[in-house]
Amino acid sequence: MPDASRFRARLVAVVPTLAAVAVIALTVSLGRWQLTRAAQKDAQARVHASDAPAVRIDATTRDAVPPAGSRVLVRGAFLPATTVLLDNRTRQGIAGFHVLTAFQPEAGGPAVVVLRGWIARDLRDRTRLPPVITPAGVLELEGRVQATLEQPMLLGEDPEPGPELRIWQRWTPQRFERWSAVRIAPWLLRQTAGEPDGLERDWVPAGSGADKHRAYAAQWFSMAAVVAGLWLWFVPVRAWRRPRTQRSA
Repeated sequence: MPDASRFRARLVAVVPTLAAVAVIALTVSLGRWQLTRAAQKDAQARVHASDAPAVRIDATTRDAVPPAGSRVLVRGAFLPATTVLLDNRTRQGIAGFHVLTAFQPEAGGPAVVVLRGWIARDLRDRTRLPPVITPAGVLELEGRVQATLEQPMLLGEDPEPGPELRIWQRWTPQRFERWSAVRIAPWLLRQTAGEPDGLERDWVPAGSGADKHRAYAAQWFSMAAVVAGLWLWFVPVRAWRRPRTQRSA
């Protein structure tokens, strides 16, 4: 019977410990994700802060990395086969996609990935591709430089996209290069002007909402601290107090 009692005592300690570890790991992860979102919003605010004249990307500037937020002009042609649609992007409460396409500068060098705009998705079939118009031939685009692209939080695995997959949940430069076999520049262009293509480019002023994400992060971290405190009280502290109580009795 003493062995059974020790087993029950260990079980009583192990179960809440495992539960506490799981909850703390989850809440800390969510808090860190909210801080990442806040940093992304701050970076986006800096993207929209510059009002300097647009710099033309030509043979002398093609290999330089423009500062984040700077306005640039680039002349070249889209590579339509590289178009991908980023899912779960909303505009005015409507679900849709952000459209990205590689753009080959006329001056040569690596292609520039262009965040072209937003398009609504089919509400009846989310896997159906909306008609995206990609202007053909040589044209000139104007936009702002982005160093990174805001990414959603994924709870499950995000496998590599197949050759024909156009709807992506997550975009990274490395994944895009492997998928498209196109060498790309280490920055993106958020398009603000160009040939009409039916895409919406009324980009929401970035940065607003960063404090909201920090507040959410504080809530998640506070929850982790509360769970840790409860575990300390109900597991090690009570286990330490129990023998003292029994001896005094």
